[in-house]
Order: sequence, then structure tokens, then C-alpha cells
Amino acid sequence: MTRVLAVASQKGGVGKTSLTQNLGAELARAGHRVLVVDFDPQSNLTSGWGLDPSADRPTIYTAMLHPEQTPACVIHHRPNLDLLPANLDLAGAELQFMGAVDRNIKLQDALTPLVAAYEYVLIDGPPSLGFFTVNALVAADEVLIPLQCQIYAYKAIDQLLVIIDQVRKLHPPLTVSGVVLTMYDVRNSLTISVEETERQRFGDLVYKTTIPVNVRIAEAPLEGVSVGEYEPDSRGADAYRQLAKEMIDRGKKSERPKRKAGR
Repeated sequence: MTRVLAVASQKGGVGKTSLTQNLGAELARAGHRVLVVDFDPQSNLTSGWGLDPSADRPTIYTAMLHPEQTPACVIHHRPNLDLLPANLDLAGAELQFMGAVDRNIKLQDALTPLVAAYEYVLIDGPPSLGFFTVNALVAADEVLIPLQCQIYAYKAIDQLLVIIDQVRKLHPPLTVSGVVLTMYDVRNSLTISVEETERQRFGDLVYKTTIPVNVRIAEAPLEGVSVGEYEPDSRGADAYRQLAKEMIDRGKKSERPKRKAGR
């Protein structure tokens, strides 16, 4: 059964795209069929895989306009890992579909021809709570929330949970299935304070694995690769391997820890 996860945060700079890229890479390296979807007009996930977003190619926007063309938009990027890329044209989607009755299910319709071919689909949307995030949540069954260990990031999660509650009226299966602590610095007392607060608040939904502050994670997309390819012995690469293993292990359990979006 396919797990479709929206990697969502309304705050930028929390490691959302990095989480999508590196978790997807490690799930694929572990032998699982993975599709990563760039659903952000900034196209950082696309460029982070070493692809030029300005290149003349079909993208997720093409798929939203013509869902029957979705398979032709997919790039077979690594063994077990496919990419549905984006470019700046995606920025026009909100205006393009403004008056459409089905505006909130455009991404879901675009992905429908593909989903069954994969074990994991990871959707990377923009750091906002508008059209793109709503579409990503409706297309997903699970939400994976990256939480930067700093005060403003963990306050922003409340607003995201409100949006998730609202989306569940359109898409009842949606659940928050995990929270990942990113940019984790054990030397920082605020990091420890945020971790304690969020583990108490979300319980087992918070992954045991934390993603550290690590320069190799930041450098890898500049070379168009995952951190596991760029520096496999780095702390960042090891953290993502452990996170992928933890996600796989959760999926093997008959009941994964999940939370309805309400606090």
C-alpha cells in the first residue's frame, strides 16, 4: 500500500525540502520505490537534484493541467527514486485554477495515475498555508512535519494544525503521522527545551531520530545530490539513514502512531 506524505510547514528555513530530498533518497536506497514531488514554485527540490528548473520539460504544472500526461512528466532520477519536477510556471497555478470548483484537488488528480506504482510518495510544498499547501494535504493521507528547534518554528506549528483540521473536512483520512526535529543542536539549551516540549505534546509522533545542524546537509544540494551520496560518513547522512529506517519500521507495525490534526 502506498504511503502518500505531505511534508508541510508554513515556516521557511526549517529543512523541509532537505527532509524531502534526503528521506526520499534513503528510502529508495533501502529498496523502496519512491516518488518525490516538487510542488513549490521556487523549485528547490528540482534544483537540489541537479536539474535546471528553467529547462524545457513537462512538470507538475503540466500534470495539473493535463493529468493524463502525468507519467510523461516523471524523471527516473535514481534507482527506485523518481522525481516529478517543478518550475516557475507553477506559480501561475493558483490564478489559473482560482474559479475552478475542483481547485483543491488538482494535485490529487495529477498524482492519481502514478501513486499505485510507488511505496512512498513525498510531496514538498512551499512554506505557506494557501492553495499549494491545501492541495498537497488533500493529495496526501499523512502529514510529516519538520520542526526546527527554535521558538518561532514551534509556535508556527499551531497554525498548520488549524489548516490540517480544516482540510480534513474535505479529506477525512488525513492524519499527522510524524514530527521530525530538524537543525538539532544538542549544545543549544533552546533545542533541548523545544524537544522536551514537543515530545510531551506529540508523544510517539515525534521521531526518535533528530536531524542535526550539519554543513554537509547544506552543501549536498549545491552539488545536486543527497547528503548520503555527498558525504556518506557525515552525521547528516547517518541521521537520514536512521530516520528512513525508523519510518520503515513504523510502517511495518499494524498501527502506526497517528494523530488527528486537532491538538
